[in-house]
Amino acid sequence: MFEEERARAEAHVRQLPGWAARTITTEPAIPVLASPSWRGVDGSPWRVRDKASGESLFVKLMHPDAAFYIDIACAFQAARRASELGIGPRVFLAEENTGVLVMEDLDAGWRTATLERLLDQDIVDRVLAARGRFQESAALSRTSSVFDEIERFHRDARAAKGQLPADADWLLAELRYAGQVMASGRRAPVPSHGDGNVSNIMISETGEIRLVDWDRAGNADPLEDMGSFLAEAFDQEPEARDAFARTQGGFDEAAYNRAWLYGVADDLRWGLIGTLVAARSPRNTLEFHKFASWRLVRCRMAVHSPRFGEALRRV
Repeated sequence: MFEEERARAEAHVRQLPGWAARTITTEPAIPVLASPSWRGVDGSPWRVRDKASGESLFVKLMHPDAAFYIDIACAFQAARRASELGIGPRVFLAEENTGVLVMEDLDAGWRTATLERLLDQDIVDRVLAARGRFQESAALSRTSSVFDEIERFHRDARAAKGQLPADADWLLAELRYAGQVMASGRRAPVPSHGDGNVSNIMISETGEIRLVDWDRAGNADPLEDMGSFLAEAFDQEPEARDAFARTQGGFDEAAYNRAWLYGVADDLRWGLIGTLVAARSPRNTLEFHKFASWRLVRCRMAVHSPRFGEALRRV
């Protein structure tokens, strides 16, 4: 499998103008981790480098076992859009039928964001500005809601005999009720990144921001995208509130509560995705179940807290 993927990555790079005759080296680009951070899981990440010039490209080979939660056509459409807007890596090749994406390699001079880096308000504001700019673009080919997806993923996890916690049905019922409460005030769907994972943010030495891994992109309530990011970026609510207020031009409690509830629902969604991949994927060296357990623990903590009921009363 390793050599087969390496050959696929090289073959697609050689399709690019000026790369056919180069002497290249090809190696895994980043460590693939399901836990604690879902990084490199959706597609095999490869770095192809020109031995003479040092120029490199990043190649992503989408995994077949991710097809149930990734719409490749929409994901690649979003990646190309982000490239055009200057908020994502430049895309040189996006082949939907083979699931291959060849992009600018954000290697030298770039670092993956961490929670520590997001203590810097300026960095946070740049990230949210990039997400907001994407939301102003034309509609994508897929529209989704976290509440619809948790229903689907829960059914699928049961059918796959996934290892769900004893209170999974209760969590689903609570979030189903939240979806019903929030239904009347949902905002019009806009193009959204769809995944608040901090490792989807790249920061340059000069403070530039690029958003990567557009696999979960689609049209959604903008507060859903906001809630996903706030849940991942901030351990404490005061900092999340401050970031929300700066982005929104003031603090709207009802809107913030909606974003917070969307973040709770996103934890359940990712817990179910992790459970399903653990049940179905042949890649048994990755800790999918551990990742799912963590997201479900965080969801459970939120639903058990008085904050959950208070937020539902004030949306």
